[in-house]
Amino acid sequence: MKTKLLLLITLSLVLTACVNETSTPSNTQSGLVPFVNGDLMTNVSVDPLGNELIYPTGVAAITSQLKVWKPGFKSPWHYHPYTGVAYIIQGELTVNFDTNTSLTDSLQQKGTVSTQTYKAGDKAFLGVANTWHFSENLADKDLIFMVTWIGEKNKPIAVLE
Repeated sequence: MKTKLLLLITLSLVLTACVNETSTPSNTQSGLVPFVNGDLMTNVSVDPLGNELIYPTGVAAITSQLKVWKPGFKSPWHYHPYTGVAYIIQGELTVNFDTNTSLTDSLQQKGTVSTQTYKAGDKAFLGVANTWHFSENLADKDLIFMVTWIGEKNKPIAVLE
């Protein structure tokens, strides 16, 4: 119930920003990113690391998530077998990638090879598939983001270390 309420509140805030953008250009003072009509993502076929978008080979299934991470939250090392479309609603998402460790070597000590930060107001982006990484909220306010995974029916969308 709490999750549904949070989703409803967040969607209401986003929709309110959409409606008020033309009449209230100072929405950024409230901490929300103003919504401007337009595409969040258009004709994107590679993720931020340059990997080509690959669709699943099994029965396709979509999983859509709304995540809220408190300041200081840090995920464990993991990878996603599928690509996701992500959009930051509030705050900043920092993703630390280990492009050197193979997916089959989950016990190897991992280390950050590259880091990318995505901010509210940026365009939507493709989540990187099949690469070890951990994500975190390094900011001093809640991070709110949405991600929709293009996966396979009854298969996990994340594999933990």
